Amino acid sequence: MAKKKAVKKKAAKKKVAPKKKATPKKKTAKKKAVKKKAAPKKKAAPKKKAAPKKKAAPKKKKAAVKTAVAGSAPKKRTRRRRKQTIKKIYWIVFSSTMKPVAKFEFHEKKEALAKVETLSKKSPHFLQKRKEEEEVEDE
Repeated sequence: MAKKKAVKKKAAKKKVAPKKKATPKKKTAKKKAVKKKAAPKKKAAPKKKAAPKKKAAPKKKKAAVKTAVAGSAPKKRTRRRRKQTIKKIYWIVFSSTMKPVAKFEFHEKKEALAKVETLSKKSPHFLQKRKEEEEVEDE
C-alpha cells in the first residue's frame, strides 16, 4: 500500500477593511450666560402683632402634675401571663398528596396502621410522627 502524504490546505485570506481615521470633533460655540434681572421688590405691608399668648398657666399645671406623680409610688407594669403548653406526639396518616387524613395519639399506633392499610387499597397512604403543642389550662 502506498502511503498518503498529508496535504496542507492553504487558508483563504480574509479581506480586511481599511481602517478609518478618527474624525475630529466639531467645535461648538459656547453660549454666553445671560443674567436675569431681579424683579422689583414690593414693599412689605406692616405685619399686625399677634396677641401675646399666655404661657404661664400651662406651666403651673405641669408642675402640679409632676409633684403629684413624684409623691406617689411608681406603678409596676403588669405582664401577660404565658399560656402553658405541652408538646405531644401524634401518629398522622397522610395521603400521597401530603394532606393529613387522620390523627391518632402516640399509643394508638396499631389503629393508625390499620387505617393506613384500609386507605392505601385505593391510593397510597403513609404514617408519620408529628410533635404538636397543646395549651393547658391553669387550675
